[in-house]
Amino acid sequence: MSAAVSAAAASLGAEGAASPSMQPRLNKSNPLSRKLSKTLDISLEDPQTLEALAALSEFYSENTLVARRSLRGDVERRVMATNERFLDVFDVVTRKVQLMEQEMQSMNACCKEMEEKLHQATNETSHLIKQTSELKAMSKRCSVRKSIVDVFLSRFTLTDTEVAVLTAPSQQVGIEFFDALKHLERISDDCKALLVTEHQEAGFEIMERMASFQETAFDKLFRWAQSECRSLNSDAPEVTASLRNAMSALKERPVLFQTCIDEVSNIRSSAMVRSFLDALTRGGAGGFPRPIEMHAPDPLRYVGDMLAWLHQAATEEREILEAVFDVKAIAQKRRNSVRGPDSIEESPLEALGGLHVADHEAIRRVLDKNMEGTCRPLKVRIEQVLASQEDPIVVYRLANLVQFYEGTLAGVLGEQAQLSLAIKEITKSSYKAFFVALNAHASQLLRLVQTPGADLLPPPAVRETVLQLREIMAIYDESLVVSDRREEDFAEILTALIDPLSQMCVLGAASLPAIENAIYSINCLLHIQAALNLYPFTKSQVDALEAQVAAQVDVLVNAEYATVIKESGLEDLTGEGVSLAELSADTVRDAMARFEQFLYSGSMEVSSSLSRLSSGRKLASRVTHRAFRMFVDAYREVHRKLVDPEGKHLPLSTPVRTVEEVETLLSLEHDDYVQ
Repeated sequence: MSAAVSAAAASLGAEGAASPSMQPRLNKSNPLSRKLSKTLDISLEDPQTLEALAALSEFYSENTLVARRSLRGDVERRVMATNERFLDVFDVVTRKVQLMEQEMQSMNACCKEMEEKLHQATNETSHLIKQTSELKAMSKRCSVRKSIVDVFLSRFTLTDTEVAVLTAPSQQVGIEFFDALKHLERISDDCKALLVTEHQEAGFEIMERMASFQETAFDKLFRWAQSECRSLNSDAPEVTASLRNAMSALKERPVLFQTCIDEVSNIRSSAMVRSFLDALTRGGAGGFPRPIEMHAPDPLRYVGDMLAWLHQAATEEREILEAVFDVKAIAQKRRNSVRGPDSIEESPLEALGGLHVADHEAIRRVLDKNMEGTCRPLKVRIEQVLASQEDPIVVYRLANLVQFYEGTLAGVLGEQAQLSLAIKEITKSSYKAFFVALNAHASQLLRLVQTPGADLLPPPAVRETVLQLREIMAIYDESLVVSDRREEDFAEILTALIDPLSQMCVLGAASLPAIENAIYSINCLLHIQAALNLYPFTKSQVDALEAQVAAQVDVLVNAEYATVIKESGLEDLTGEGVSLAELSADTVRDAMARFEQFLYSGSMEVSSSLSRLSSGRKLASRVTHRAFRMFVDAYREVHRKLVDPEGKHLPLSTPVRTVEEVETLLSLEHDDYVQ
């Protein structure tokens, strides 16, 4: 900026200078001219010029001639003052840099001294460094060996705490005990791997020591498990996780395991008999539920309550045993090992099928023994109920109830369990008592044969027996017993009821004429058949009754035909041993005249005897239709002989009617009439 100010001052210092436009062109060879020209060429719009002029405006407060003439000198003096101040400041900086240089030289000397000392120390401690490296390598190897030893000890030895838990009698059997026992078993298994290496001696020593611990641990576990099994004598015992783990662990000692199972069986068997007798005579706590024997006057409820209690008790007992054997844990292990963790959840009963055969047999055997004590009191009471019942319906209901629980309990206990066999025997006794009651009823029917009334309807004994049969069939139809052979299973009951019923009907109608006998039999058979038609498992018996009804209908048809052919006069022309050619003309004319009269006066109305059929007009119309159809067939034969051109017969007074005309007059032109 001082240079700009100096240039501006120089350009403005010349008074009276003219502008280029007013002065003639200067001689550029003259220095003064060049300078003047340069000054005149300066543009007042230049930023530097404007800045210089702004700075000059600060030097003077007034624009005087003296100030303009001394401008250059003032500017140079100001520049000189500025340079002097700069030199003073720079002198201070120079002295500080020199001082810093001295400090740097001192530090450099110190570093060289330290480097020499460090080099000397390195030479003096090189053997120590080497020895330290060797010691570090040795320490590292020792650490690795220590880690190996620690792993070996943790894998092949028990801690003092684990030894105390397994062997000390004062230590309780809990989760720590079973964790230590599992560790002991893993050590024993791992020792087998040592026997196939060069460490056989160590493997034998460890196995011998672990075997000693194992025997002591199992002895302690066995005594504790026996004590826990004795606590299962309550009605609703709680199977702890420790007992489940103990029973699972004792499976490796079959003798100890079987002893514990026998202990459980003895305890639970006594508890089950006691609970059953209490339920029969004392009831529940506080009198609710009430004792089962209070319902003894109601045989169905009495027997049903006993069997329901046994079913519930057997189910709960099985759950207790499954808890003792830890079925869920075994099933989970089985799924994980066989089908993987994503397999479908199984029920405890399904899981039981996947147990080891020994476990399955143990549960079945213990459950059978636990429930065996209830067989005798149950059997005695049900037999007493059966012996006191005379009504076949009640006995049949009891038999169905017992049979239902036979299958239900067999699904829980197994078919060969003592209680299942006892209930199976009770079922047989129930049905035997039922058939004895049926036979007694049948004997009573045959002893007291009732004479049919004038209406030939089934007598009260038949109707009562059929009502009884319908009730029995309804019971069987609603029964919960599942069978694929329902018709065959019920056939024996039908036979026991229907055969004496049919015999009674036959004996009752023995003294009646043939037609009334047939009508009475049909009414009785149809009454029985109507009841059987309500259920699908009676089809065979319905078919048999249908055949008997058809036979009696044939009797009625033949009797009706005999009546019609006699009234029509054709009997003289179609009788047995009658030859149309040998008959006299008068006989033939009289017979045909009676036939004509019958056609005009006769009809297919149901006869008074057939009106007593209980099935209404349908069956009676069918009998009448069949009889008249036989009548038309007989006339067809007579007509053929009368119009035979080779036959020898006398001319009749009236033309012989055709078979079609006879059918039309008798309204038989449609063969499908009342089939």
